[in-house]
Amino acid sequence: MISTMPRWSAVRDIRRRSPRNADFGRLLEAFLVAAAATILVIRTQLWLTNYPQLGGGGLHIAHLLYGGIFMAIAIGILLTLLGRWARLPAAIIGGVGFGFFIDELGKFITEDNNYFFQPAAALIYVIFVGLFLLVGALKRDRILSPLERLSNAIDLVGEAARRPFDQNDKRRALELLHGAEGANPLVEPVRRLVAELDALPPEQPPRLARWAAAVRRRYFDLIERPRFRLLVDGVFALWAALSFLAVAELVLSVAFDWGGAMTGFRRDDLADLSFVNWASMISSVVSAVLVSVGLVRLHRGSRLAAYRMFTYALLVAIFVTQVFAFVESQFGAVFGLGVDLLLLVTVHYMADQERRRQRARELESPRTEAATGVLPTPSTAPSARAAP
Repeated sequence: MISTMPRWSAVRDIRRRSPRNADFGRLLEAFLVAAAATILVIRTQLWLTNYPQLGGGGLHIAHLLYGGIFMAIAIGILLTLLGRWARLPAAIIGGVGFGFFIDELGKFITEDNNYFFQPAAALIYVIFVGLFLLVGALKRDRILSPLERLSNAIDLVGEAARRPFDQNDKRRALELLHGAEGANPLVEPVRRLVAELDALPPEQPPRLARWAAAVRRRYFDLIERPRFRLLVDGVFALWAALSFLAVAELVLSVAFDWGGAMTGFRRDDLADLSFVNWASMISSVVSAVLVSVGLVRLHRGSRLAAYRMFTYALLVAIFVTQVFAFVESQFGAVFGLGVDLLLLVTVHYMADQERRRQRARELESPRTEAATGVLPTPSTAPSARAAP
């Protein structure tokens, strides 16, 4: 029997000697966003220009090569330059390179190097979903060890030698050191050094960051309006109604040989339905059922439970239905995916607001009773209940 203990000890030794970057979640998200945006830009540009080819005379310069160049630049930045500031540009440039690379997936999984291989869009989408889930799993394990907290604090202090050290950096370094006590003899000297450093007022964020923050703030302000909540409820009701109507019309067209206006199917077309068609229809019905359950709970006054059902419905649509939508429509399914993601963000925020309101009501109820002197009546008090 071969022992695996040396292998796992080596993994633990690498983990101990290579502390995680406290900003790894933000950097990985920037990488994925840059890669996805690059694919959309490439596909849009090629569609608008009728898919031109660079080269001639038997040569074809594939944009996969640009991907290699961008990823090499990102690696060069990380290998050459010191400091935290270089990591975000490297993540974005590397994401652009990965987008150029993965966009040509169809060429490398087909015998005839078919860039337009229909399932390629769905495979690219599945790859990004997998990477997104991986990043989410890594972010859930974001509790840094004392050694990692000390290493990140030292990294922040090192920035003071390369660029202005502001109050945000100082506060964050002290917060990291707060959980690193006893990890290393360097903790206290580093803490004294940080405390003695003069910190400048934080710089104003870039214009693009301020614009994005303003858009986000205004959208969340819009979400908090009661009429907007009614609008979202109506959108989900319409979603469920249209899904059930399409399925009902499909059943009727098959049973009575009607040509449905929405589905376009007749009885003879049932045998022509592919696995993708069936899977897309079934997953859409599952989402519609979840939405219907949410609407029932909403009608009963349980708004938080309704939002939970809406979230499940959107997750089914994003992780299942959209995969088959990309197979059928290729990158034309991006619009539907964008709507689903926007609804998911909206429902998450509305659920958070509902939780805050419930906690506020729970905290306010004892205060109101104490202020008014209203006590539970004997009929509702536990001691007045009849014994069985």
